[in-house]
Amino acid sequence: MTIEDPAERVSAMDDVTGLPAARPATGGHGFEGQVEFAQSLRAAMALASEEGTRRICWCDEDFGAWPLGEAEFVSQLTHWARGPGRELVMIAHDYSVIERRHPRFVAWRRDWGHVIQCLVPEETHTEPLPALWIDSDDQVLRVFDREHLRGRIGFDRVDRQRAREDFDAISQRAGPGFSVGTLGL
Repeated sequence: MTIEDPAERVSAMDDVTGLPAARPATGGHGFEGQVEFAQSLRAAMALASEEGTRRICWCDEDFGAWPLGEAEFVSQLTHWARGPGRELVMIAHDYSVIERRHPRFVAWRRDWGHVIQCLVPEETHTEPLPALWIDSDDQVLRVFDREHLRGRIGFDRVDRQRAREDFDAISQRAGPGFSVGTLGL
């Protein structure tokens, strides 16, 4: 007797909308540690770039552990941004870490400011931000343990719904941050 894993069953229709599903409801795979976390982010960026994903949402305390300053990551981000109707939304409490650790990304932000929106949660949001990647092709990456960078990446419907709800709740109570340039006298 074989036990079938419902997560591996490919459905022709989305359970919620009744429309054809964009991705099968697979559980994805886990990652642990800085190396695997960065590899998962690189893979997500490569897939988003290849698939022509329209919207990507990122959330983190400061993006310090993300590979945003790597030449290849920025190259994939540029390839993605060249498509029509692209939007990247970032939420962080502290963008100064990006300015110090990821100068390539800071330069990219200046050149591609029209596709990126950077938000800072209002001061009443004092709890740590979740580390998330969500895109319009239903890919989700979530870090469950910040200290050891343990998490999961995949297309699980339940997890992506929770991640979207978390991101939306924070973004609705956030304002602009990380300006393209600094104004001064």
